[in-house]
Amino acid sequence: MTQPFLHYHGVYKAYGPSLVLRNINLDVEEHSVTCLIGPSGCGKSTLLRCTNLLEEIQAGDILLRGDNLITMRNRADAIRRRIGMVFQSYNLFPHMSVMQNITIAPRRVLGVSRAEAQETAETLLSRFGLLDKAGEYPDRLSGGQQQRVAVIRALAMKPELLLLDEITSALDPEMVGEVLDIIVELKSLGMTMILATHQMAFARNIADQVVFLDQGEIVERGEPKPFFDSPQQERTRQFLDRILTAT
Repeated sequence: MTQPFLHYHGVYKAYGPSLVLRNINLDVEEHSVTCLIGPSGCGKSTLLRCTNLLEEIQAGDILLRGDNLITMRNRADAIRRRIGMVFQSYNLFPHMSVMQNITIAPRRVLGVSRAEAQETAETLLSRFGLLDKAGEYPDRLSGGQQQRVAVIRALAMKPELLLLDEITSALDPEMVGEVLDIIVELKSLGMTMILATHQMAFARNIADQVVFLDQGEIVERGEPKPFFDSPQQERTRQFLDRILTAT
């Protein structure tokens, strides 16, 4: 039996007495897109942060290509070179230009030359329509442009897996599309991605699997069409009815 690219087994996470992830069991295949959906506070962001070792779990295992990330916590920096993460708040360095933001990690962490890092950055900026912004500083960019730069910065590290945490939630509605377009492009390139999102229509169109979490548990998962058209669990139906009616 082929081992999944990413495997969660019995993952539990608590903040003090509050259990926020409960017995998470999930497989993610390489070159696939997994969309995590659910109400605020359901554990979507926490699951992503645990995957990138930004949070410590209390029980369970997370395996990437068979490597147990939990037992490798003392090598967290090496793991984060393999897993890119983009946050809803951009987290760009305000005192650095777009080019500097993108090239600093490859140069300092991966040890690539300035010329190679800049070539990679220019290629990515060109692909995603931002080459003319290379010399700008973040405060001169729109929110959508800043978020696209944040995605490009993660891609410059050439990750095996990309985690995207509600990356459109801080954007004005008219800027959402330009950020979602970059995700569509990345899927066409075969990037393995896990997205926490409230964008139901986008999840339906982009995902290979949709995972619904509620109160820290996986309630239901499946391929987009059956998941959205005929959910099996009553809690899933209630959530989708409320969200889709509101939109």
